[in-house]
Amino acid sequence: MNMNTNIDITNINKHFLLDQHNQHKQDKQYITKIVHSGFYPINEANISDKIKKIRYYSNHFSVLEDYDFIQISQLNEKTIEKLNLSDEKKYILFKYKNDRFVTFRDFLHDICNPKLFVLHTIESFSYLLHSLEQLHDNSICFFNLSPQNIVFNLDCGKKPILTNFNGSLQISKLNESYISKIINNTNHDYTHKPLEVHILFYLINNNMLTISYSFIEEVCEVFVKNLGVLNIFSDKYRQSYKAECAESLKKYINLPRTQIISDILEQHDTWDAYSISLLYLHIFGNLVRVFSLKQPFISKIVKELAKNLHPDPLRRVGISTLLANFETELCAVKDWSFVNKLPLNKMPEFMEILGK
Repeated sequence: MNMNTNIDITNINKHFLLDQHNQHKQDKQYITKIVHSGFYPINEANISDKIKKIRYYSNHFSVLEDYDFIQISQLNEKTIEKLNLSDEKKYILFKYKNDRFVTFRDFLHDICNPKLFVLHTIESFSYLLHSLEQLHDNSICFFNLSPQNIVFNLDCGKKPILTNFNGSLQISKLNESYISKIINNTNHDYTHKPLEVHILFYLINNNMLTISYSFIEEVCEVFVKNLGVLNIFSDKYRQSYKAECAESLKKYINLPRTQIISDILEQHDTWDAYSISLLYLHIFGNLVRVFSLKQPFISKIVKELAKNLHPDPLRRVGISTLLANFETELCAVKDWSFVNKLPLNKMPEFMEILGK
């Protein structure tokens, strides 16, 4: 991999002394860290380079700003000892902007007014859809969408920012070897990943040669049990959803592992759409339930997001279509008076459910 020399490393120890001893971190423009040179750091560096070609990328993404390989001989003994570095390994110096972020959950939980909550939720959903669309237009699947990897930038209009790209997907490299390395990243959160990605996880981590119907039943049972957002629907709906899960996987029974993985990888363009649909269905769906909302716009969005959780990827829509459908419904709203009627005393109950 060719890596540009973007950091002045002539005074490399100064970088780390600043990081370790500066008592006014909020005044620092950048932070730096040393990482082992390996698959995930290089993957993050490549993806960051692609993202930095997007116009105004920093309004949507928090990525690696600069990087360079370093030699142990460029560091003093104190830094080597403190960071427990070894001569036998290669390292990369990473440099990030030191922006002021607040986590997705903390940002939403600090909104006590239901009217403001609804408006911020609508705005953040639209903004994130645009961010994900930009990634897809540049052949990147975020693959990491969860509350932990969304932050709000306090220095940039409190807009939602996507962060943590070391496990994201470069579509041009997407094959069995590449996805196997991504799947082996133990930091991945599978809560917001679709059913077929869970099948990838089992096939790769357990080195399975194929799958059986009994295996499908077991996976679907666990998958549906852990899909808490289904609690906003009836028991009949949940049972129907579980049956659809099993039906969507039957085509893989006794097929060779490589063929299963290849077929699943072809559905990558729906994965981010599934993840954001799941995340915001939890919010919009519980808004309807807790506040007994009858408002057509919110109800239509709930139905749209629920459809996009279908276990069969061919029944989902991609990010661009999801965004277009959302904006169509949003533009059709002429009366927003319903947000002024949301009872304040329902917020504690709603926030408790939202945190689950």
